[in-house]
Amino acid sequence: MTKRGKALAGFALAAVLLNLVPTLVEATDSPGFYITFMFTAFFWISQAVSWNILTGYSGYFSFGQGAWFGIGVYTTGILAVKHEWPFLLALPVAGILAGVAGLVLGMVVFRLRKLGGEIFALTTLAVAFVLASVARLYSFIDGGRGIFMTSTPLPEFLGDFRTAMFRMTFVVAFLTLLAAYLIFESRIGWGLFAIRDDEQVAHGLGVPVFRYKMLALGTNAFFSGLMGGVWALQIGFVTVDDVFNIRVPLFVILMSVLGGMKHWMGPAVGAVIIYTLTDRLNSAGLEDVNQIIIGGLLIVLVLAVREGIYLRLRARWKLALATFLAALSVWTLADLGSSVIWDFAYASLLTVGVTLIPTRARRRTEVRSEGPPVAVDEEASTDRGPG
Repeated sequence: MTKRGKALAGFALAAVLLNLVPTLVEATDSPGFYITFMFTAFFWISQAVSWNILTGYSGYFSFGQGAWFGIGVYTTGILAVKHEWPFLLALPVAGILAGVAGLVLGMVVFRLRKLGGEIFALTTLAVAFVLASVARLYSFIDGGRGIFMTSTPLPEFLGDFRTAMFRMTFVVAFLTLLAAYLIFESRIGWGLFAIRDDEQVAHGLGVPVFRYKMLALGTNAFFSGLMGGVWALQIGFVTVDDVFNIRVPLFVILMSVLGGMKHWMGPAVGAVIIYTLTDRLNSAGLEDVNQIIIGGLLIVLVLAVREGIYLRLRARWKLALATFLAALSVWTLADLGSSVIWDFAYASLLTVGVTLIPTRARRRTEVRSEGPPVAVDEEASTDRGPG
């Protein structure tokens, strides 16, 4: 089986196993919070991975995630509540409209070479502010009154609200990861990486620069809007201030940088770590210092692991896996955590901490226990493109 075949088989297996989670939670009479925790993690995974398709692959730094997310939220709100569309019919429209908005922006900024770098980033940030003003001004969108989503009917086959949210967010996150992987392993991925390294050289080598950048931006906006459409149900009461704000883009950037922007899986790992820490800190009553702790931890991790957590974990996967399983077993058997999520959080933090041990220190330990050192090319383990 080829490498791509194995990866797609892994995707299929993960889809089957994760789809069984609601049934398993119900069968074991576990708290429904576990399902809520997982579908919120799926939300952040999709947002971070879709953002990285543009920024991580092409190098065009974007603050537009809040805009695409907001378009998705308001599209499902308007269609499902004000026009009484079936929710599952309104959902793809949310993704399509966000994607079209992204392509319209791309038609302008990508045609003008001066709108690159920090100018591009500020332009995408301005889009969210413009859309927020438009939503406030026009009553057919919001008009400052908000939209109640709490009574929106869902098909019975999706199950109760938690199960329905789990299944919908899982499908969107799964499709986002699949798209990120397929682009990463394709000629388009190679072209985007060339643009990231040097756009002028990439153009000279025959890379269809404009087309590839449009594809990356459109894909980013589509999946962000699609997940935004699902998330409108979780928000319940949709308002401009709750939707078009800086929280989503900032968290997405932090998650992607922490996980690693040079690999398609990096942002997903970063999203799980950041969301788990945030959730546990909030549950411990540390909401006021949550951002301080997360920010300080990110500074340390970014300085220590510039390539991102994922590539470091993959380079030391045996050590990481052994540490995680051992820590999880100890905390679970000793009942040190109050829930499975706490056990997972403790084990994850310890695993990340162990993999942060400097390479030289780790080699000294290996030398003392095993004898002469073996040369290891640390750079060889760092992905710079597909493969």
